Amino acid sequence: MSGGPDPSQIRKDPRYAAMLEQVERQHLMYKAGLVSGSRADLPGDGFRSMVVYGLGGSGMAGRMLECLAEMLAEFPVHVCDGSRLPRWVGPQDLLVIVSYSGETTECVLALEEASSRSLRAVAISSGGALQRRSAELGVPWIQVEQGLTPRMAVPEMFGVLAALYHRVSGSPAISPRSVSEAADRLPTYWSVVSPEAKVEENSAMRCAELAVNRLPVAVGWSHMAVAALRLRNQLAENAKRGSVVLRVPEDLHNIIEGVNSLPDHSAVLLRSRLESRDVSAQFDALKGTISVGLEVSFSGGAVFEMLSAVMWADLVSLYASYLLGVDPVKLRIIPKIRESVSSVAKGVR
Repeated sequence: MSGGPDPSQIRKDPRYAAMLEQVERQHLMYKAGLVSGSRADLPGDGFRSMVVYGLGGSGMAGRMLECLAEMLAEFPVHVCDGSRLPRWVGPQDLLVIVSYSGETTECVLALEEASSRSLRAVAISSGGALQRRSAELGVPWIQVEQGLTPRMAVPEMFGVLAALYHRVSGSPAISPRSVSEAADRLPTYWSVVSPEAKVEENSAMRCAELAVNRLPVAVGWSHMAVAALRLRNQLAENAKRGSVVLRVPEDLHNIIEGVNSLPDHSAVLLRSRLESRDVSAQFDALKGTISVGLEVSFSGGAVFEMLSAVMWADLVSLYASYLLGVDPVKLRIIPKIRESVSSVAKGVR
């Protein structure tokens, strides 16, 4: 690292210590979620699909599952992040409403809508209004660990979702065993991206420096596109830094034409060992059209690639926030918007 703070010293600053500790123990969080999801009550059986409703980090857990289901299984998952549930969702589907705090207004309204439409639902939260209303409506509720920064609770929420998915789909590819085995490998991956890893070999630190000095354009295919989205979201919330995401192949059919007009941009290519030849060819062609600042490769099967890429993205955002001297926990704009939504929604029931 040239000049400025040294991110290897991040543990010494209390503003980052709690989040850093949560990233380091993500393997345990995934496994805790798997246990909770495996033991939870379900509203019947014989489902045709799993529908996940969630926003922010809660929605990210759903995106991770949705993408892995597309890659590895036949039972469909659909993630909803709009203001209302899709009209096609019916009693044949398992609706899972996820809000870490339990206070997300849209999630509470989704629960009300589910009840009015006689949908079969499950709720996931650490408590809050979602827990209380679930009890009143007789909807199964699954508790996750309290006291976390909501966006850092994604691993446990994903673990719950993965266990529920296995129970309704029977898929061996997405199961407590497959996710647990992938999670068990995360401490080894942590050792190469942690604050103690050699800076010159630490791709998370190198990406953080790029994000501080340039506009990151994160490029990914399939589950790596989800990881790119996680990077964008975490950089925004933790480091208060904007970035752009390109999904292969879709955004190489349109958005790529305008990327070179972005000031001071630099691409971060998130690569997977699972890429098909046509996908790899598109990445190779991309290198000749935009400025590439970093290429990061993930390997070890789809589930582990997803989990390790999420850990990597989380660390990039924390290192970047440290380099910028920004408090990763404090939010300025989001709470104001959430309060306005909550105020308007009062009395809807």
